Parts: sequence; C-alpha cells; structure tokens
Amino acid sequence: MRKLQLIVWLFVFSHAASAQTDRGTITGTVSDATGAVIPGATIEAKNVATGAVYQAGSSETGNYTLAQLPAGTYELSVNLPGFRRFVRPGIVVEVARITRIDAQVQVGAATEAVTVEAESPLLKTESGELSHNIATDQLNNLPVVTLPGVGGLGNIRNPLQAVTLLPGASFANDNTLRINGMPNSSQSIRVEGQDATNGMWRQQNQINQAGVDAIQEVAIQTSNYAAEYGQAGGGYFNYTMKSGTNQFHGAAYDYLVNEFLNAGTPFTDRATITNDLSKAGQHIRNTQRKNDYGFTVGGPVLLGKFYNGHDKTFFFFSFEQYRESQFITSGVATVPTLAYRRGDFSAALLPRLTIGGQPAVDPLGRPVFQNAIYDPRMTRLAPDGFRIRDPFPNNVIPPELMNPVALKIQELIPLPTNNNLINNYSIPGYTNFRHTTIPSFKIDHNFSAKKHLAWYFSETHTVSPSANGFTQVFTAAEPQDDVSYTTRINYDQTLTPTMLFHIGVGLLHTNHPAIPPSFDQNTLGWAKNFYVNQFPNFTGLQNFAVGGVSLAGTAGSMGTGFGVEYLKDIKPTGNASVSLVKGNHTFKAGGELIVEGFPQLNYTRANGGLGFSAQQSGLPWEDGRGLNGTTGLPYASFLMGATNSLTISAVTNSRLGNHSMAAYFQDSWKVTRNLTLDYGLRYDFVTLLREQYGRMQSAAFDLPNPAAGGRLGAVIYEATCKCHFNNNYPWAFGPRLGVAYQINPKTVLRAGSGIIYGSAPNNAFLSYSVPDFYTFGAPGYGLAASSLSDGNPYAAGNRFGNPPIFWPDFSPHYPSEIAPGIRPPQSPFISIDRNAGRPPRQIHWSFGLQREITPNLMVEAAYVGNRGVWWTAPLLAGQNYNSLTPEGLKATWGLDITNAVDRNLLTLPINSDPVLARFPNLANPNSVYPGFPANQPLIQALRPHPQWNGVPPFLGPPLGNTWYDSLQAKVVQRLTHGLTVQGTYTWQKELALGLNADTSYVTPAPFLINDVFNRAQNKQLSGFSRPNVLSIAFSYTTPAWGKFKALSWVVRDWTIGSFLRYQSGELIRVPASNNNLLTQLGRGPANNPALWGGGTTFQNRVPGVPLLLKDPNCQCIDPTKDLILNPAAWTDAPPGQFGTSAAYYNDFRWQRRPAESLSLGRDFVVDRERKIKLQVRVDFQNIFNRLFLASPIPVSSGTFNVPLTGTNPAAPKTFDTSGRLTSGYGYVNWVNGGNTPGAPLNSGAQPRSGQIVARFTF
Repeated sequence: MRKLQLIVWLFVFSHAASAQTDRGTITGTVSDATGAVIPGATIEAKNVATGAVYQAGSSETGNYTLAQLPAGTYELSVNLPGFRRFVRPGIVVEVARITRIDAQVQVGAATEAVTVEAESPLLKTESGELSHNIATDQLNNLPVVTLPGVGGLGNIRNPLQAVTLLPGASFANDNTLRINGMPNSSQSIRVEGQDATNGMWRQQNQINQAGVDAIQEVAIQTSNYAAEYGQAGGGYFNYTMKSGTNQFHGAAYDYLVNEFLNAGTPFTDRATITNDLSKAGQHIRNTQRKNDYGFTVGGPVLLGKFYNGHDKTFFFFSFEQYRESQFITSGVATVPTLAYRRGDFSAALLPRLTIGGQPAVDPLGRPVFQNAIYDPRMTRLAPDGFRIRDPFPNNVIPPELMNPVALKIQELIPLPTNNNLINNYSIPGYTNFRHTTIPSFKIDHNFSAKKHLAWYFSETHTVSPSANGFTQVFTAAEPQDDVSYTTRINYDQTLTPTMLFHIGVGLLHTNHPAIPPSFDQNTLGWAKNFYVNQFPNFTGLQNFAVGGVSLAGTAGSMGTGFGVEYLKDIKPTGNASVSLVKGNHTFKAGGELIVEGFPQLNYTRANGGLGFSAQQSGLPWEDGRGLNGTTGLPYASFLMGATNSLTISAVTNSRLGNHSMAAYFQDSWKVTRNLTLDYGLRYDFVTLLREQYGRMQSAAFDLPNPAAGGRLGAVIYEATCKCHFNNNYPWAFGPRLGVAYQINPKTVLRAGSGIIYGSAPNNAFLSYSVPDFYTFGAPGYGLAASSLSDGNPYAAGNRFGNPPIFWPDFSPHYPSEIAPGIRPPQSPFISIDRNAGRPPRQIHWSFGLQREITPNLMVEAAYVGNRGVWWTAPLLAGQNYNSLTPEGLKATWGLDITNAVDRNLLTLPINSDPVLARFPNLANPNSVYPGFPANQPLIQALRPHPQWNGVPPFLGPPLGNTWYDSLQAKVVQRLTHGLTVQGTYTWQKELALGLNADTSYVTPAPFLINDVFNRAQNKQLSGFSRPNVLSIAFSYTTPAWGKFKALSWVVRDWTIGSFLRYQSGELIRVPASNNNLLTQLGRGPANNPALWGGGTTFQNRVPGVPLLLKDPNCQCIDPTKDLILNPAAWTDAPPGQFGTSAAYYNDFRWQRRPAESLSLGRDFVVDRERKIKLQVRVDFQNIFNRLFLASPIPVSSGTFNVPLTGTNPAAPKTFDTSGRLTSGYGYVNWVNGGNTPGAPLNSGAQPRSGQIVARFTF
C-alpha cells in the first residue's frame, strides 16, 4: 500500500500540481483538395481582441490541436510551403470545449490566402461529455441575474444563477444548487482553473464569489467530463475572468431596486402599521433600496513612451458594489401574552386530547387536555405504575413556582401589541443594510507567441448589521463582516509545435467573523455565569399554535444562536499539465494539489445553551400513548426554570485542515474523420479534516471507557491515541470514456460514461464543534436537565463541586462527574467513521443526438443518468444512534415494544418498583456503570452504551446513495435577425438514500429517516424532486426598418427578453406519527442528538382516499380559512410499530411555482460601428404577480438539530382573535405572506418585483 501511494505521489509532483484548466481547444485535420492529409503544416490561432498568437503544427497524420486557449474569438491560419494560406476567422473558443475546424489547403503561392467565412459550429463532434457554456453577455441581456437573498436581505448578483438556464439543474438563492439529481451543494467551483469552492460551507458561495461583469464565461460540466476534471459532485463550474484587449473597452452599469416597482406582500394591511383606516386593504410594500453598480475597463498597458503593451501586455479592472438599505415595517414576532407573563395559561387550554379517536383519561380517570400545565412537584407513580402529575387549577402556575431568573429574562421581552396568542408583537420599523464590494484586477502578458502569463486578484467584502428589529441584549443579530481574497497566476508555454505546457498557482483566503455584542451575565441573577460575556442561547420556547417566545432568527429562540466565532479558510492551490499531439491522438497529462486550513477562535456554546420543552410542565404519562397532541407548554417550563437540555463549552482556539491531490492522463483519438474517441484515467487522493494538533475528539464505540467503569464507548484524541481516526481511501481511480460519431454533416451521436470521485466531506461548520462541549439532557420524560437558577453548573465554586471545563482536556470523560459518585449520561458530539476518508463515487452516463437544423439552430436530446455511492450520510450511522430495536428488546430483555406496560416501563426510573420487579439487578445503579444515577429511565440503562445518548457522526459514514435518470432536451437558436432563444426540458426521476445534500445539517429538504436499522426501507424520493422542468429564455432586439431615418431610429434597438421556468410542485412530507416510537427506542429528537432526520416514524396512508381536499393549483385557496390536506388520508401507526408509508409520494405535491420574468428596454447606440451604446431597461420577476403560498409544513421547532417533521392530521384548528387560522393539519403560514425563517426552499409569497438596469458599454 505504501509503495502504491509513493508511486502516486511521485507521479503527481512530477506534473507539478493541478490541471483543472479554464481554457478551450481548437482541433482539426489539415488536408489537400484530394483529401490527403498534410503533415508539418504551421497552424496559428490569433486572438482577435488581444493579438496574442498561439502556434501548433500538424502531425504525421495531419491532425493538429491548439490547447490551453483563453476563451474568446480567434482567427485560424494554416501555412505550408507550396500551398495557399488558409484563413478561418470568427472561431469562438469556449471554456472546456473542443471546437473542430478542418482545413483544406489549396496548391498555390503562400502569399495568396483562401478565407473561409463561417459561423463557429454548434455541434460538438469531438467528445461525449455534457457541458454548457454561458457568456456573461448572455446573462446581462436576460432577466436572470437579479438581486435575491435569504434572511430578509438581497445579495450582489450571483453568476451561479446561470444554472437556471440548464437542463437537469436547479438553483434557489445561495442555499440550493443541484445538478442532475446529485446532492445539493456538492458542486466544485473553479476560478481561472483553480479551486475556489467555499470550504466553510458550500451553501454560502457568495462569501467568496467573483463579480459577474468580471467573468467572461461560466463553463459548467454536468456529466461524463474528461479526466482532467474531478473532485466534484453536483457540477463542475469554471469561471474564466475577462482580459484586456488591444482596444480599450469596458462598461458602467447600475441595477436599481425600489419598492415602487413591487407589488404588495399578500395578507398584510397597511392600516395595521399606519393606524390610517384609509389605507385598509392595501398591502404593505416594505421600503427597499438596492443598488448593484460598478464599472469595468480593460486595454493594453501603455506607459507613454516607456512601454507600448499592444499585442503584449493587457489589463482588465472590474469594480462592483452592492448596497441595500431596507426599512422593515411588516415584521411580527411572538411574545408572551400579559396573562402568560403572570403564569396564567388558561387561554392556551385546548380541547380534550384523544387516543385513537377516544377521549384520553389518565390512570386516575381524569380527562387530559391539550396544553394543560402540570405541577412537577406532584410527580408520582399511579397504582398501575405509570408516572402522573396533577394539573394546576385553571392552568395557572402559582407565583412561588416562577423562577426568579426566568422572571428577570422575561422583563427584557417586549409586551404584546395585540391580543393574539401568536404573532402578537409588531416589530417597530427598523433599518437593515448589506454592502458587498468586489474589486478585481487581471494582467495578461505575452512574452512571445510561445509564452503567456496571466495574473488575477479579487476581493469580496460583505458587511451588514444583520438587524432583525430587536436591539435588546437577547437579539440574535450577529454583524456580518466577511472578506475573501482570490489570487491566481497561470503560465503557458509551447515547447514544440505539438507540445504545450501549463502551470498555475493560487490562493483563496476567507475571513468569517461572527461575534455578537457583549452582555454581562451577572445581571441575570443566577448562581454562576458561563465562560464568555454574551447573552445565553435559549431554544424551544414556542408552541406554534398558542405561543410563547419567537423573536427572530430560529423560531422559538432568544440569544446569539448556534455559531459564534472567528473562522478563516486558507486554501493554496496549484495546477500543471502537458499536452502532446501525436498522429491522430491528442494526449494530455497533469495533476492537482489543494491544501485547506480552517483556523478559528471559537465562542460557540461558551455563553451557555439552554433548551426548553413542554415535557417539564406536562404529564409524563402521555409518553408513547399516541395522543393527538401534548400537554404542557415550553414557556411554562421556562417560567418554572426547568430546562430540557444544557449545553456548555470553553472558549477555544483550533485549526482544522485537509488536502487533496490528483493526477490524470487522457487522450482524444480521432479514429476516423467521423469518429472521435476520448478516454482517460484520473486518480484522486483526498484526506479527511483533522485538527492540527490532534485536539478534536471522536467517539470510539469499541474501546473501554474508564469514566464508565470500562463500558465500551470512550472518547479518543489523535494527540494521545497515537492513531488516525480514519483510513484515507487509496483506490480512487476514475476511468472516463466518451465517443462522438458524426452520422452526417448535421447530426452527431454522442455518448459517454465515467467514474468520478467527489471531494472530502464538507466542513459544514464542523469547526464550531471541534472543542469538547457538554450536553446534559433531561434524565427522563418530563424531568428537568437543570435549573435556571444554577446557571453554569461547571463554573468555579459551583454548588455541585464540579470542576471547571477547560480545553483541551484529554482525561477520560463523557460522562463527567457532576457530584461525588454521580455521572449522568453525557454524549460526545463528534464521531468520525473509520471509512469517512472515502470520497463519494459517481458513475455517469449519457447517450444522445445533436442535430443542426440551420447553421444557427441546433436541437439535442439525451438520456442522462448517474448512480452515486459513498456519499457522506450521517443519518445512516446506526451505531451512533446508540438505540434499541424491537427485536433486541424482546430477545435480550424480554420487553415487547407493542405492549403498553412494557413501553411505559422503558420510561420509568430504574429505582421505581415496576422496573425493579423486572430488573432486580438495577437496585444497584452502579451495575449499569459506576455513577449511573438512579433517576435515569430504564431505556437509558438498556442502551448499548448507557453512558451516552446519541453521538452525531459529523464526518461519515459514507453510506449515502443517489439514483438519477432523465431525458434532457435542449434547443439553441444563436443570434439571428436580433433573436436568440434557448429552451430546455427535463423529465427526471430523483431518488436518494441517506442524504439530499452534501451535509445533513440545516439544509433545505432534509432527508427523513424511518427505521435506520432497516436501511433499504429508507430509500425515498429526493425532497428536491421535480419530475418535469421546462425553461425558455429569449432576447430580441428590433432591427432598423424602412428607408426613413427618423422612423427607423424610433423603432430600432428596442429589446425584450424573458426567462420562463415551469416545474412540478414541491413534495409534501408524509405526516409524522404520534406514537412516539422512536423516542421509546432512544432515537427521538429530544434524547438523541444524532438524529437530524425527523425523530418520528410515519403515519400510514389510507388506500383510495384523496390526499388533498383542493387542487393546490386552483388559485382558490384562502390560507386564512382553508386547510386543504385531507386528514382522512392517514391513520396513525399503532403504538409500538413503525409506519409503513414512504417519506414522500409523487402525487402528494404542493402548488407549482412558475418563474416568469420579463425585460423591456432600449439600446441607444452612440457610434456608427455600434461599439458604444447605452442600454436602459426594466426587469420584472413574477410578472403576472401570481400568489404563491408557503408549503403546508410548519417551520422548525427551534431546536437546532430537529428538522421539519410534517404536520399532525389529528391536530385541531386554532384561530386568532380575528378568526384567521393559526394552526391545523395542512395549515399554510400566511403571516407576512408566509416568508418566515425556516420555511423550506424559501417557499413563501414572492410578489411581483422589479429592477431598473442601466448599462453603458464601449
């Protein structure tokens, strides 16, 4: 093995580094009039803009290749003594595309020339790969590049919006980028041929993006690409930056957004914020001021009489700045009602709960009501062995039980502005802004026709206060001040007429601070502070039907949120390649090197994280009963100071890092004049993220734990174990094969297949969790994890005698001692699978036809498919769930999960009589492990590793699979008579197992798990599935008309452009079961931090019953009144049983959401050559102002690791004081048009919006 790796490294470094080039190729055959091939001819390609000349020679078989050509327009010439000079102008070279130009020379004097006028061919006759090239000029003339954003603010124009023009692709803001069914955000982005992917989190590409007008062309490889391209999943993006030319040229532009072009937000009323009844019925249009402006200039470097850079040295400078200012007046939040603040929850009491349609009664025969508040002091066992409590009279908490720390925090929360239980606080109007600035500079120098050098630099700087309307100490606003620097140097040299050498180096350096304001925790009055002076993070404080607290950011939360730190991404890169033309072959070999490091200063969790739940104020007896609702309220638990979880960490300073290397060899073989075979082999070696000094933990499930009496399951560190957590995969060989056969001059058959390996697992802000931190969960259903009054139980001098937390701490812990002889279960937060170093492998294939209808019109259709394996899939890490199975419970412990008595037994403390009657050995809790608390439930004692709950498998295991099959059709009409058209249609099927994105954490459409130990059962439709997608883009410029100059001037140069996209509706998730099975098996979200995939099994579909009460596309739904999901279509899974439904059904979809954009404007031409012009236009999105409704799925519960889990068919309807719906099965969030943080895929209303564009070019 080591010998193999040594050979590989020698091969890699012999080729210097990498070869993911941003250049294109011209190839062809030189022949005479009889068809005989001509060897030894001199071929030159001259860039018409820069005058740069690139040379090659024809081989003994007459073939030539001009590789590594910068994208642009070229004039090709062929010279040979005794023959006339052959000239072919107007050849457009695109990135990563091979353009074939055959030259037929004629006998004659070399001083004579034969010029062949023709358009560049649209047909791809030289390879079987699938790729798309989009020039920024095309983007600038379509209403595609807009100023969207997430989190309430827009963003600078994003070149990735070009994806919307492609078949098999989808793009939604910056958090959804998907190509050919592969995981979301698994793409690779190259700038000037070298890696520029955001390694912190691929869903934040705009942190380090390039300016749109600085880009000449975006080349997107989607399938079957050549061996020189790799380490990508969902697409390989290559940005080629603009260069200067022999003539000065440039542009100045401004994209202006103002609310006067926008329609109002549905379901809002201006009278509510102006108190002016004359405004009643008018929708709110929040103040929007967006400007994306800038300029570019390029040309030869001229230094007076000292230096003339014509044909030699060129510069190009670009400056783009985005400035947005918003004044928000429609913001709403949920705060405690005046009654709630007094502990009076009588208004929250809802009708009696049911079990299987029958009224619920507790073991004492008392009725059980939804949201009833119970007295935790009265917890006891009923005669039948089940734990019960007594409800507070009138649902009012006595003042003596209200926690003084909770009351101090409550004083900080503003009072409600209306009488509703939810959305009862109108956030005062506030201003927010975002400024992004991207300057860039590029220098090109031609030492000679054989030597070329290019240098590029850019900076992307974004600042924003991230305001949310709350200036109080509990605000979740974290000011943004991101800055990223990109540097590239590329050198090309023609060694011989048939050999070319390329080398490039680069650096990507990104700074990402996220530091909220300071806060003195002493003012809260708790016993001990946490480790950093910031407001603590509170989560889970809201019930979405009857309220609580939901101020801003994550629903149900207060405080700074999850990630607080200063993080950097430092990525040096390099590339090199050698190309050789030999006979009918064009050989190419090269390699790649990427080194990436993430130094950080981390405050995450050092301010203390306290989670709340309804359980601590509810009835423990309800656990696993399958009720149609729950008792208790999170805010009631908060007022009594009873937490459901406590998370804590020290302040740390660490560094993660990894590297990747690659080498490849490929050949393009012109077998016959009509048949080209391209084949190659690529080798990739990627390493897993590691902490620089081995201070990152990993759970070792098979090692004895000294802190748990030798029970298997210990935490190890590379610094002390003298080991590596994983084995890097040494066998990532990826063969590629493509074929292009020209059936006739107008028809090409193209096919290909290849094995492509992806990159190392995404950081996904794993850096937040590098330091050890400690999570204390509730010891049982309804019990408290800690009291607010204690604050930090690990501060110096705490009443428990706990030692302070520090980092790094290599001593045995997890669990840690919280009192002499007491070690409650406590999970590490990182588990690195031993196979996590294996990169994902994809098998791509395609088979299709291209047909030239006219020289400027081409159609193509292809079957495109792929299969992906070894994707990082934390949700499939069965061992990490540390949970029970029905079979194991029965075989090992004699417990039947379908039996109500046994299910209840699992929830009881091990020192309770019913448990001891069945498990007398638990009379000594130390029989589980020394220090195991007697108040822990039986389920914890029976876990495989009772000292832990679940352990998140951040880097692995590589068990995810994807399946994709599609028909992709495309029509391209090149500019003809002022008209360009591109249309695509995709009919596709997308399946997944274990993942829908490159990370499972906080992503749109998260994957849902039913039974993790029945792996194949979890194969499901991808949450992003859209079976049918049609897109049409066109632009048209009116020509001159008639002989009258005045009339011609009036009618000419008007422009109209449009982008239309129609697709199937978003999938609706199958409702979650209420039987609480996964919680009873130790896999639920409350007690298992490994579970990001739902935490429940599914309800069962009733055959023959319609899923919807109305057609979502009928335009007849009023979400303030209508619930359109059919509760009769589902029946809950029986207690103790898994549901039999899939996670998604193809016929269970929400409304279609067409994207319809229109652009209208005019070009004012200044000069006769039409090189200087001013374009003024207006772009509209959602031109018909269609009403889009949010998906009928509730937003996140507010707990960071609990994704959206569907709705409850048995949930009762609730209404606000105006009689408008606030909850119920199929409730569609209509507040502010449904644009609520956490809503999937930004699925709220998007009323018509517009922007004015002015662009001057010369």
